[in-house]
Parts: sequence; C-alpha cells; structure tokens
Amino acid sequence: MEHSWILIVAMIGHVLCVYADRLLLCTPGGQFSFSDMKDNRRMAKLFEAKPEGDPLRSIVLGTVAMFLQFFGYLALGIWMRQYAVLWANLMIVGAAMIYTFGLAHHILGCTAEWIYIKSDHTEEGWNLTNNFFEKTSATMIGCYAGILLFSVAHFIPVVTGMTPLPAWACVFNLLPLFLVQAPFNIPGAGNIAGAAMYLGLFILFLIW
Repeated sequence: MEHSWILIVAMIGHVLCVYADRLLLCTPGGQFSFSDMKDNRRMAKLFEAKPEGDPLRSIVLGTVAMFLQFFGYLALGIWMRQYAVLWANLMIVGAAMIYTFGLAHHILGCTAEWIYIKSDHTEEGWNLTNNFFEKTSATMIGCYAGILLFSVAHFIPVVTGMTPLPAWACVFNLLPLFLVQAPFNIPGAGNIAGAAMYLGLFILFLIW
C-alpha cells in the first residue's frame, strides 16, 4: 500500500480517542454506562465528583482524534478500489457516515454530560439531559450504521481473497476486534479496536 504511514496517523487518532472516551465515561464514582441514565440517584452518585471540564476536554481531544482517524479510513477505501470497486465505494460511504454522524454524536454526548454536571445533578437536569440525548440519538445510530457498513465492506473482500492480503487478515477489522472486547465493557473499546486494526494492517502492508 502506497503511503501506508497514513495508517499510523489513524492509529494515533484512535489512541487519542480512547483517552477522550475515558474523559467522558470514567468518573471518580465508577464507569458510566447507558443503563445509568434510567436512575437519577445512580447518575448523581456516579457524577458527584466529576470535573465539569472533562466533557469539554473530551470534545476538543475527540475532534482532533477523529480528524486524524478519517485519513486512514479514506486511504483504505482508496486502496480497495483497485481490487473491488463496489466494496471500496461502500467503505468510503461508511467512513463518511462515521465521521459526520460520529463527530456530531461525540460532541452532543459530551454536551449532554456537561449539561448534567452543570445542573448539579438535579432531577430537572437529569430530565433535560435525557431529553437532549434522546432527541439527538439519530447521530449515534448513523455513526454505528457507518461502522457496520465500513466493517462489512472491508471484511468481505479480504476474507474472500479479492485483495493480495491473506484471508486471515480479515481479523484486522473494526467489528471482530470490537466484539472480542464486548463482554468486558471496556471504555473506549471501539477506538482500541480501531488502533489495533491500523497497527495490524500497517505491519501487514510492510511485510506482505
């Protein structure tokens, strides 16, 4: 692959985004999960000592990180075009979905957390946060749909031998790398998967 160094740039972006995710999801009271949003008492205890600057720092760091990541996804889509045009085009569409819907989802999610912290964990603030998150959840759906589209469109041509990579290289893909981590509820698992994917592909492109 020409300009394979772009994959390292994308890997760095994913590593930075792991930290951005942890700024958002990890609190002195424990790790946040979506199920916590059902109960304000549990939310208030979780976010009691959470610095209000954390979600704002996560917005800035996550935006920079996703900017770096995008070049890797685009580079993989362009590389795939010489072997499987249809799948390559689907990869590029998936990447565009990830980095439009996904960036919006990250910023809006951080904003929802900031609203809750600034409201001093009140019932009114909890209702406002839930309402805000629910009404902007289309960005989350669009992002995950893009991840699924990119992952499938990347997986199929590799596993079926359309590319010069070995079929087993299909494991260096967002979806399987994420699913391996799913049972452990690791904060930033999607970005850990992305970093591992780009590191693995970079090494493969160097030696294959």
